[in-house]
Amino acid sequence: MDLRKKTIIDMIQRTGRLELHAAARELGVSEMTVRRDLRALEREKLLVQIRGGAIPLPASYEPENAFSELNDLKFALAEALCRRILPCETMFIGTGTTCLAFARIMARRSLLPATIITNSLSVASALFQRRCKVILLGGELRSKSMDLVGPAAERTLEEYHVEWLISGCDGAFADYGFYTSDVSLSNLEKKTISIADRSAIITESGKFGRRSLTRFASLEEIDLLVTDTGLTAEDECKLRSHGIEVMKTGC
Repeated sequence: MDLRKKTIIDMIQRTGRLELHAAARELGVSEMTVRRDLRALEREKLLVQIRGGAIPLPASYEPENAFSELNDLKFALAEALCRRILPCETMFIGTGTTCLAFARIMARRSLLPATIITNSLSVASALFQRRCKVILLGGELRSKSMDLVGPAAERTLEEYHVEWLISGCDGAFADYGFYTSDVSLSNLEKKTISIADRSAIITESGKFGRRSLTRFASLEEIDLLVTDTGLTAEDECKLRSHGIEVMKTGC
């Protein structure tokens, strides 16, 4: 770590918050340079970016491998989805690293939904101390990821209604639907679709042609797909024929 980044960490630890303008003046560099340093330090789990600066990383529920899986493509997809659907008043954010990337990108923006519901402890942690209300479902903690599922979580969902559902997937077929590898998670995701006005899938194109254990959404239940440019023209045509809006982006 270079001297400037060490100074930034010292500033945040000293005051509990770093203001972008003040940091640029003190360091004698441009605000763009400070932003690049903040992004690098955030990737190293040393701080969290917020609008106009950064704060110390809060106590986090995210598993160690979650950060290593948050690559540039996932963040590019998340940026595209933010531009498409924000602002909105209510949202459910599901599980997985692409949804987590979306939550982290959204946390940096000023146009946050008023209320976010999630069953992901990682998503809830990413939105900690942001300008929004976060409702975390109760339920059973999955054994392989920091997500809540089961009858208690499903019953709680019945009390809510949201404008948008944001979900990832473990597999997809352009002529059939979207899949996950966990039956309990699939049951919950089916419930989330029923409480949302509109549903979006955010996933890499490499998931297409990969059938996982159980289908949680048919093509007719999804309104928007955000994926990368690797999606084939044939698959895109099939998806659009079922009324799905397809957005493709690269890194």
